[in-house]
Amino acid sequence: MEGVERLTKHPQLPRADWLARRARILGCAASLVHDAEERILLLHTSWSDEWQLPGGGHDEGEDLWHTAVRETYEETGLAMPDHPELLAVDWGLHPEGIPEIFTLFKGPLVDASTVDVKLSDEHDDWRMLTAEEWAPLVHPEQARVLAVATEVLRGGRCRYLREASHLADVR
Repeated sequence: MEGVERLTKHPQLPRADWLARRARILGCAASLVHDAEERILLLHTSWSDEWQLPGGGHDEGEDLWHTAVRETYEETGLAMPDHPELLAVDWGLHPEGIPEIFTLFKGPLVDASTVDVKLSDEHDDWRMLTAEEWAPLVHPEQARVLAVATEVLRGGRCRYLREASHLADVR
């Protein structure tokens, strides 16, 4: 092909050396539990004054959809839809400097007045507010993710973000 360098084969590395050179990436997944009025369920952490989506880190051997299913059930008692619908993917750095990929899946559509949320020990409260109402109560990055997710719920397309920003905003 014109304009493309021809790749040459390099000596095969021993498997252990090859694995040692691979990037270490943390994976986490969350769900957007919402109602017909675009209110989003967030959980208040029991160890700090923070609100977060139901979700968490993936377990070894688990894909990110199943992480969202497991974490949502563990933290809320709610079941996820039968099929995954990806709302956003966010690439960033964990506070310890390790690359991290965050996936946000569409969670169950609930009735805010009748939903039966069963909190885990990790959380002490829950609320359902719109992305705009959540914005002053959460970190700016999380507010951007909630706004993007709301756009996708309204019929937009799944978004790829970098540190909770649209790629067009961070180039």
